[in-house]
Amino acid sequence: MAALGKRFDATAHDTTQSDYAELPNGVYKLEIEASEVKPTSNGDGTILKVTNSVIEPEDYKGRKLFNNYNLENKSVVAQEIGQKQFASLCRAIGLSDVEDSEQLHFIAYTAKVGLGKPSKDGQYPARAEIKRYYFEDEGAVPEPSIDEVQPKPAPVAANNNRPAANQNRPSPAATTTSKPAGAKPWGNKKAA
Repeated sequence: MAALGKRFDATAHDTTQSDYAELPNGVYKLEIEASEVKPTSNGDGTILKVTNSVIEPEDYKGRKLFNNYNLENKSVVAQEIGQKQFASLCRAIGLSDVEDSEQLHFIAYTAKVGLGKPSKDGQYPARAEIKRYYFEDEGAVPEPSIDEVQPKPAPVAANNNRPAANQNRPSPAATTTSKPAGAKPWGNKKAA
């Protein structure tokens, strides 16, 4: 048993639960509310993990979006991609030089969010991720908005090439052949 140190009254807290789906595709105004620098899982690199909070659109305000940036990695390609993404984040925030990840906190920026791909091993489903950063210095930063949701097409039956009802009738080809009664359908074989 472990003592909590004082009595906890669960009835004094809001216990409303929400079953959040992934953020829908769209343009969001975000801010980083937390960050952590950690070694990669195999210990040969450095990852910056950030927690973004949605500012706009209002319907999604407060929702979280998690991102990781490979700052150092044994894989040159992974490191190059991670550093490019991190540089894009910094430019979107308006910073050109960063020493501490807390410098990134609580500065609004705009990004395009879309559904990524599931993990290669199938263990994790697709999740929302940043697809594009918008830069104030380029102008024309779009207003936050959610993409139109396209209705899913109606399911199609796997065997939709069969007639609606199989009434066990012979095919037209079978009824037009003129073989004598009792004849074998594969024909007569002549002995050699």
